[in-house]
Amino acid sequence: MKGKPSKTLLIIVTVVLVAVSVGVATYYYVFSPVIVEGVVDHKSVTGTKDSTLYSILLNTPEGIIVKDKDYEKFFSEKDTDAFINKSLEDKMKTEYSKINYLVSIRVSTKDPINNLEEGETLAYFVSRDDFNNLSIGDKVTYEVERFQTATVKRLLASQ
Repeated sequence: MKGKPSKTLLIIVTVVLVAVSVGVATYYYVFSPVIVEGVVDHKSVTGTKDSTLYSILLNTPEGIIVKDKDYEKFFSEKDTDAFINKSLEDKMKTEYSKINYLVSIRVSTKDPINNLEEGETLAYFVSRDDFNNLSIGDKVTYEVERFQTATVKRLLASQ
């Protein structure tokens, strides 16, 4: 019969539509940014030495607690916000094989990548620049890294 599509053609069209739908959904999941909001609870710097992770400092609402006594001279009791400049980072790198900057954030929106519900807190890995730009109590908006657990890909806003 003329004008009636064949079964084979219908199957091909259906398969193509399903493939396109799966492709679009996969692209959206992989490439769409996951934006999260929250408040900075505390900050910390850790270092790895001989395959062991050490706490170098902890920045709390009460101030800076220096855990590695070699770095006490870089902070005074009056300091309320830890700031790590390049020369201090370079000094830490002479003692530690890897330096990690973490910012603990109490989320006010869900973080589906890290399975956090509103009100929960997670220490996210951040760059040194983001660490330095954030203070305890700041409201933050950031993009979460999809393929690295607990990592801020990009800081979008802070206040």
